[in-house]
Amino acid sequence: MPPSSLLLLPGLPLAAALLLPLLPAATSSLKVRSLAALSSATQLLVGLACWRSTPADLQLAWLPKLGLSFDLGLDGLSLPLVLLTALITTLAILAVPSDQSRPRLFFPLLLATNIGVVGAFLARNALLFVLAFELVLIPTTLLVAIWGGEKRAGAAIRYLIYSAVSGLSLLAAVMALGWLNRNGLSFSYSELAHASLTPEASRWVLALFLLGFGLKLPIVPLHGWQPFTYGQAPTPVVMVLAGCVSKLGAYGLLRFGVGFLPDTWAAWSPWIAAAGAVSAAYGALNAIAQSDIRRLMAYSSLGHMGLLVLAIAAATPLSLQGAVAQVLAHGLIVALLFACVGLIERKTGTTAIAELSGLLNPLRGLPFTAGMLLLALMAAAGIPGLAGFPAELLVFEGSWTTFPRATLVCLLASGFTAVYAIRLFNRVGFGRLDNARADWQATRWGERFPALVLSLLVIASGVWPQALVGWSEPATAGLALRSGAPAAGLAVAQARNLGAGTLATLIATGVADAG
Repeated sequence: MPPSSLLLLPGLPLAAALLLPLLPAATSSLKVRSLAALSSATQLLVGLACWRSTPADLQLAWLPKLGLSFDLGLDGLSLPLVLLTALITTLAILAVPSDQSRPRLFFPLLLATNIGVVGAFLARNALLFVLAFELVLIPTTLLVAIWGGEKRAGAAIRYLIYSAVSGLSLLAAVMALGWLNRNGLSFSYSELAHASLTPEASRWVLALFLLGFGLKLPIVPLHGWQPFTYGQAPTPVVMVLAGCVSKLGAYGLLRFGVGFLPDTWAAWSPWIAAAGAVSAAYGALNAIAQSDIRRLMAYSSLGHMGLLVLAIAAATPLSLQGAVAQVLAHGLIVALLFACVGLIERKTGTTAIAELSGLLNPLRGLPFTAGMLLLALMAAAGIPGLAGFPAELLVFEGSWTTFPRATLVCLLASGFTAVYAIRLFNRVGFGRLDNARADWQATRWGERFPALVLSLLVIASGVWPQALVGWSEPATAGLALRSGAPAAGLAVAQARNLGAGTLATLIATGVADAG
């Protein structure tokens, strides 16, 4: 494909975001939703075409005196995340109720979020990445502030403050990285990959990157905005925030931390791995204590981000493959979880666990939605055959030889995931229906469609793990800082063909290492 095809990826939702507000005021919400979904679905098709024939980088001069150029490109790190963003955006738009208020504003803001996220993944210039990163802040804050729950104002303000600090930290780090580079001022990724900084400057720059991207993921103790915001934001917005926007943090740690500051990253990696282990344990334990499904899902997501940070800290070929797989698997699973929670909330009017029971009742419950929720919880718990299993297995196997203690903590935290998943579903899936409240209408197929598509993808990714790890082997192999012995020999074979036999080999090797 020609390089100009890269412009279609952000250009399609941009065109729709500009045209939708110009529609007549009498245009139905359903029609606006259809047009918005069409733009993001077309973006997904263009992304799939780029996967079949990756276009060359597009380089256009913009503000050369400032070092800012319009450089776009795709590789094994960015392409799967672009496809994930286009997919979840499309499904999030389809998950919006047909009677959505102010649709000519809501859908353009959702598409603007997509533009910022995709633009950041496409950027091959650090300043361009910062601009796209900051673009996400405006529409997401407005989406929470206007259409959120009863405490939406507080949630939006908290999200705005944390995101602003994240953006300022990232801007400071990028400017310092460009200015302090002894090879000359440049913000091009190709130049920054060979940047030469003093050890002290490298430490300060990496600290700023960790702050900026740690707030976006988030990780403990930078997570203060997440449970509150996820609890108040509309379901489609949470699907995009958790499934797409948070992935900017993971991508940034891989691209900027491991890629541009490898020596400092390797020196700090024990502390980064410890932070990941703390986040995994903290998120899992707090999820057990929650009385609201939305907040439980928020802390569950926080725990899985801890596994991701551990894998990036280890920086072995296998752990980095696991990091990419975890990003993709988590994006699908968390979007499915919130899609199911949104359906339950729409039909029952509550997300309080104590007020929900008997959802599996075939006559008056919500059995189909409850079944998809059970599938999502099983995937989050790492049940074999679902998307979470190969991702977590690669993370643990790739990190064990480098950080065994942190990996053990994350393994225990993963076990607690099954605890809160079982406790939650036992309370909401079984038991007697409350006759005074259980007059719920069954979900229609149109309402189920986004969650159903995500359910099928979660199953397919578990049955065929190559869908999670087959994208990024060259990119992650180039970023690896450690050989990861004895797992290094398995990494190459696994990345090429991760099937049932290879998974069995990985499990056997992990047992042998533990012994």
